[in-house]
This record gives sequence, structure tokens and C-alpha cells, in this order.
Amino acid sequence: MEKIRAIQISSKALKVRKTFLGAAAHQPICPYALCEAMGFELKFVRIPSFEGMYVANQNLVLISAERPEGRKRFTCAHEIGHHVLGHGTAIDEMLEDGSDKQEEQEADFFASMLLMPSSAVNLTLKRYGVEAENITPKDAYILSKYFGVSYRGFIGHITYNLRIITYKHYQSLKNAKLPDIRYEIIGQKTKNQIFFVDQWWDDKAIELEVGDFIVSKKSLAVDGPNIIELALSDTFNIYTAVAPGITRLFNDNWSCFAKVSRLKFHGFYQYKYDEDEE
Repeated sequence: MEKIRAIQISSKALKVRKTFLGAAAHQPICPYALCEAMGFELKFVRIPSFEGMYVANQNLVLISAERPEGRKRFTCAHEIGHHVLGHGTAIDEMLEDGSDKQEEQEADFFASMLLMPSSAVNLTLKRYGVEAENITPKDAYILSKYFGVSYRGFIGHITYNLRIITYKHYQSLKNAKLPDIRYEIIGQKTKNQIFFVDQWWDDKAIELEVGDFIVSKKSLAVDGPNIIELALSDTFNIYTAVAPGITRLFNDNWSCFAKVSRLKFHGFYQYKYDEDEE
């Protein structure tokens, strides 16, 4: 992609965040909330063979409910990109290595800059307490959850788009195995997402699926029954999401909303965090 086109797309991504969410460039955003604010119907569907779809003449975005949460959020941002960049209706199939089509590459770049602007990444690294050249696989995993993207999506972005780590560093991070990273964080084997939170986690709700974990150095109180504490570690406080709904975690120095959805939720976005009916 030509440099001038990349600058244009990055500018459009920052503008749409500001216009519809009032979000500054240093703040993380939820692409689902942006989609809703832009007036689109957003629906999660049980179609495992594709990532998502933007239907221009219906103001409709479809996302595969079968994909991992980080992929779903990136796909949502990608579909918004098709709209903002004037690409028209687009069907995005599941491709492991991405597409070589210009419109798809532009939508991918738009999504990356929408969810992970340079200033947001740099500020978060500072808050988290790590220099870019010292990012470990564990750090990259934790930070990817903060921005709501996949591990691969995060390390690819800081390498190819932001260029704050070297290709050698990227290769080292890419070779790390996600099961090993998750085990390092929580001390047990799991396929569920893990959110490592502390005072550095700011400006953003924790958005989980039932079964996901929250890890904290300090004990947290929870408003409501949606998240419970587990006795699995002598070093950290570990919590798990057990029921959909919106709640709050807090201690004396920090608080944060947590939004829990059903695993592989399908339906319209406005119902994603509804509590189960008794």
C-alpha cells in the first residue's frame, strides 16, 4: 500500500472513532459499539465458513459467531472499513493468511488503525510498563486482550504497521504457542480467553464470554453473580465468567465494568450481554 493511501486510511479511521464515539486517538474502542453508533444492524450468525459481511444497501453487518472473539472484533472493524472506504457490499471468507485484494488489504489496515492507533498503543505500553523491544509473548497476549484483537493481529500490527518492533522480534513472538502462554499466565491448560488486569487497564470495559478468566494481582470485589472467584493460585487472584450480563469489578484503587456474553453468542448485538431469563 502506498504511503499516502495509508495516511488517508489512518486519518479516516481516527475521524470515525471521534465522530461517532467521541474517542480520542489514545483511547481503545469497542467496534461493536461503533457499528451500532453508526446506525448499522450488527448480527452474529452461525456460518463457520466466513468471517463476516457488509451489506451496503441494508446497513447490515454480519459476523460469524463461530470465530474467536478477537477475530470477531477485528472483522467488525474490517466491515466498517469497507463502508467508510466506499468499497460497497463485501463478503469476507475465512482466510488464514489474509487476502491479496487491494480492498481487503485496505479494510484490514483500517481495522488495525481503528482498534490500535499508534498513540493508544504507545500510551498503553507506558501504562503497562514495558518497552516495545522488550515485549514477551505473555505481554503481547495480555495487551492483545486489552485492544480486543487476536494475538497474531496485535503482533502483526506493531511490526508491519507501527514498526515499533523488529522482524526478528516478531518471528520470536509468532513462534510462541498460545496454549503455553495461557498456561504461563494462569497455571492451567485452557482454551478460554484470559484477561490480566491491573491499574494500567483503563478507559475500557473487560468484554468476556462465559468461561473466560480474569487474573489480578490484587483482590477484586464483584457486583453481581456473573463473575466468581476461583481458588487456583497462591500468586494471583483468578476469576471466571459464569453467566451473561454486565457487572463491575473493583478494589480501593481501581474499578472497571465487565460485560459477559454467552459463548459463541448468535443474534443481534443489542442482546449480546443480556442476562439469562430465570
